[in-house]
Amino acid sequence: MARGKKKEIAQPPALDDENETSSSSAHQDDESSIDHDEEVMNTTNPTLTADNASKDDESSIDLEDSSTDSSNANTAPPPISKSWAALTTHSPCYTGGNVLFSSPSSISNHNNNNQDEHLPHFILAQRGGDVSIIEASTGLLLRTLRRGMAYHGSGDDNNNEDNDDDEEVMDAEAITAFDLNPNNQEVIVVTRGHLVRRYSLVDGDGDQSKSKKGGASSSVVALTNPAPVSTIGKSGHTLPVTKIAHHPSGIFFATGSVDGLVKIWDSRNNYATHAFLPMGGGKGRYAVTCLQWRQVATCLVLAIGREDGSISIHDLMVSRDKKANNVPLAVLRDHVSAVTCISWAESGGLFFSSGRDSVINTWLISEEEEVVPPRKKKKSQDGGIAKTVSTKKVTYTRIRTLPVYEQVESLILLSRRYRPASESKGQQEMVDRKDIVLATVGTKGIVRLWKARPTGKEGVHSISDLSLLASQNEIDAFGEDKGGYTSLHLTSLSTTHLSPLLVAVDAEHNMTLLKMGWGRDSSGEEMLQIRTDRAIVGDNGEILDMAVIPGSSKDRHTVAVATNSAQVRIFGLADANKDEIADDETTENSTHSALSPRGLLDGHTAIVLAINASPCGRYLATAGKDKTMRLWHLASRKCIGLATGHTEAVGSVALSKKAGCYDVGGKAAENGAGAFVVTASKDRTLKVWPLPGSAVLNKLAANGEELSLRARLSARAHEKDINIVSVAPNDSLIATGSQDKTVKLWRSTDLALQATLKGHKRGIWDCQFSKTDRVLATASGDRTIKLWSIADSSCVRTFQGHMAGVLRVRFLATGLQLLSCGSDGLMKLWTIRTNECESTIDAHDDKIWALDLSPCGTALFSGGADSKIAVWRDTTKENDDAVREAEAQNILMEQKLSNHLRNKQYEEALEIALKLDKPNQVLRVLTEIVEKDTKNNRGVETLQKHALKWDLERLTQILKYCREWNTRARNSHIAMLVVKAVVTTIPSKKLSEMDGIPQIMAGIAPYAERHFDRLDRMVENSYLMDFTLFSMGSLHGTSDETYSDWVARSKYVLPPSAVDGRIQVGGSLLVGATKKNAADSSDDSSNESVVTVGESDSSEDEDSSSSD
Repeated sequence: MARGKKKEIAQPPALDDENETSSSSAHQDDESSIDHDEEVMNTTNPTLTADNASKDDESSIDLEDSSTDSSNANTAPPPISKSWAALTTHSPCYTGGNVLFSSPSSISNHNNNNQDEHLPHFILAQRGGDVSIIEASTGLLLRTLRRGMAYHGSGDDNNNEDNDDDEEVMDAEAITAFDLNPNNQEVIVVTRGHLVRRYSLVDGDGDQSKSKKGGASSSVVALTNPAPVSTIGKSGHTLPVTKIAHHPSGIFFATGSVDGLVKIWDSRNNYATHAFLPMGGGKGRYAVTCLQWRQVATCLVLAIGREDGSISIHDLMVSRDKKANNVPLAVLRDHVSAVTCISWAESGGLFFSSGRDSVINTWLISEEEEVVPPRKKKKSQDGGIAKTVSTKKVTYTRIRTLPVYEQVESLILLSRRYRPASESKGQQEMVDRKDIVLATVGTKGIVRLWKARPTGKEGVHSISDLSLLASQNEIDAFGEDKGGYTSLHLTSLSTTHLSPLLVAVDAEHNMTLLKMGWGRDSSGEEMLQIRTDRAIVGDNGEILDMAVIPGSSKDRHTVAVATNSAQVRIFGLADANKDEIADDETTENSTHSALSPRGLLDGHTAIVLAINASPCGRYLATAGKDKTMRLWHLASRKCIGLATGHTEAVGSVALSKKAGCYDVGGKAAENGAGAFVVTASKDRTLKVWPLPGSAVLNKLAANGEELSLRARLSARAHEKDINIVSVAPNDSLIATGSQDKTVKLWRSTDLALQATLKGHKRGIWDCQFSKTDRVLATASGDRTIKLWSIADSSCVRTFQGHMAGVLRVRFLATGLQLLSCGSDGLMKLWTIRTNECESTIDAHDDKIWALDLSPCGTALFSGGADSKIAVWRDTTKENDDAVREAEAQNILMEQKLSNHLRNKQYEEALEIALKLDKPNQVLRVLTEIVEKDTKNNRGVETLQKHALKWDLERLTQILKYCREWNTRARNSHIAMLVVKAVVTTIPSKKLSEMDGIPQIMAGIAPYAERHFDRLDRMVENSYLMDFTLFSMGSLHGTSDETYSDWVARSKYVLPPSAVDGRIQVGGSLLVGATKKNAADSSDDSSNESVVTVGESDSSEDEDSSSSD
């Protein structure tokens, strides 16, 4: 069976207003109702024909309104939906590796100073080659270190894991190890390229005063950009670094790699201070498996656990005095396998270690004076004999070994402040305040607590053997068959008081939060219990199917999800007590829209492929590759029914849609009058399984029993794999879609074939009955959606627009529209009447296998192969209201603009025109302002005044206008004046640093140069005009005006001047110009005021002829 053949998504509850009768007459009433429903469905024409579309739409709305509860009338979606927006998204945040929690001590210290300020707690988790920042209270992925919020819409991080063996595609920047500084502000990472880097979790421009009291955490969850990064240097390791550990002071950190080398770094000065090589040298299993500092700020003791089972303990202060940096203080070799955990007791006298050799060792730390004799023939610096040196010798002696019969992956020493308080005498006898308590997890998948009581004696017998104190119950435990737990952490999610929680990380990348508290066992005796508080899902894998669970307002938005596992996960919105989903932007607290896990349904032995919920919200049917179908009681999370009989994987399942049928029991239920389950398998058969009634099912859940269901009807339905099965709202028909390109309609009472719908060119992936009309929608791999009339089995609509196969289709609550999704990761919203696509939503990065609507119609859930679950809400009403409000505001602003222009209040009109984004009006207002300033000889004073008030957005807007205006000569003058006002008001350095301004100026400059060149040419041409007028002299021969008078009255740019017989007019030298003197002018009075420029050829010819 193909991986994509997954199956029926739960339909919203049918609009059923029939009253169910008692069990004694249920069979007769059911037969009559079936006959009546069948008669109605086969005698009425399809409502969505072209001629009667409008009338049928009105009748559909009437049906919807008549059957919908009046309490939900105000929350009903608009008749025509046009847009949907993402409310919240559950994306993969942990793909395996290290997990860190923000320091509880920092939170505690912070609260001592600011009791009223709540500080969000966050988690750091490995996500491929990046590190995720997760909000601990909701489990939402906020951002990543390297990419910020850019992880949305991309799966690059996960893709890197598939290419780890390909050296050419390895990401050198991928993070292999990381650790959080105790101040919660910095993360030290080492990349695959052996670079040590420091990422800051706080905003670089934030208030530094917050950094001392833990204010960093508030910034961590608020920022969305990639974290600021600085490079410390090369790690110096030859193989990948896998472990990093910070000293409690936050000044030093250690890095350990697969090559066995451990280096100590000074984070203040960014250099390595020590390097510790494995003892023995040569080749061997020396990979570093754990690093642990002693949790005392004044002590520089580091323990290194390696794969060969050895533990090296180094004291940096002693090594510095002896100048023997590579000599450990002690080497412990009692483990025979990799050491996974190391811990010191608070008193400092005990030391615990555990590993994959399935034992926990207890070590006694003792100190004794050691006298170092002086070396022979060695004198001190002052010339005297060298003195003896007295030092303390520290020894570690193994005093206890506890076999735990599982590979221990994590061990935590619980101090007194993290234990439940012992109030009664019995509790004090079980856990005394002086007892040492350990928590361990391993391959068995069970969290266990161990205690050891001091004996009061000195020496090696100062502590008793470790004994089991408490253990996680088998129902809540993860289990050994699934891979067990990989790590255990101690954290506190409360910001007002310490509320310790144990966080167990399992092999399926889930984080289970556990609480420790006192309770009583079945015999009534007090005991310490480990209870599951909640869980954070790190990675869902591929989402195969989902179903929204109807019910009361408390569980209105609860959804069951089938992933690539045998477990069914239950998710719900944190604010599920509201019928409508609130807008996430209306409140600062985003936890109300978080999609968080609420439980698991564990019973299948193979991957679950299909899920369907009952309309009453009490039962859930699941089917999978284990060839079985299971019925679950959702309130108790118990399996109450098991159906076996298929010979291949069960790919689709559907429950009956009449809510009242689930109360029918007895003989009527056995004969088909009650509720039933329909299954379709890869073996190409269709089976109907009757249910015994809610009374029997509830009793089974109370007793923890499981009923074996028996098939009442069975038929070979198709010639190829069946992909989907769906039940009509009145339970009269069953539709099946197959890879054989057909959809078949079956009568539910006897599985008689009613019709075969043919028309698709590829396999059918989904089919859905309408709640309001007698039509069926089908989705196919041929990229089309078809709407079929049940009355005559004809196709009445075909919707085309998807670029890939359509996998899911759903009717909206009104029945007037369709929602579809495909293998291209897109969702489309269709209006049936117009046959048009109203909206296309880019929802996922891969195939969308799962799609379902909430019963109230206000929430849409989608899940795909990209491991992402998205919740969508209808924003049509908000968008329409926003458009209407914007239009009203626009009309008001335009009226104000007209009033200001009419009253010549240009400065006020300029601001309004800019707000309205009207370039023509802005140009008109600026023209009037410039003309007014020119008359008053104020230059660009008014424009400069406005430029001082403009912010970056407004400045960018006006300069873009100038760039457009500057392309036309008639508007260039205003554009240049505005640019002048800007550059003379705002310093050029500040302008160059503004985002986008240099690019806009670069677009203005070429046209400005062109306009200035044009003006220069005009000025030069004006000189020719001056010269022409000067050369023409007086146009009236009787004028006695002299040249000097004309020059004095004319306005030249440069006055003409005579130099060496040449006359300079307007800055140009005219060669050969001569002026007749008074003597010559006496010969011809008519030429007294004539100035000759140059010499005429005709005059030369006349002179030459006269001389002859």
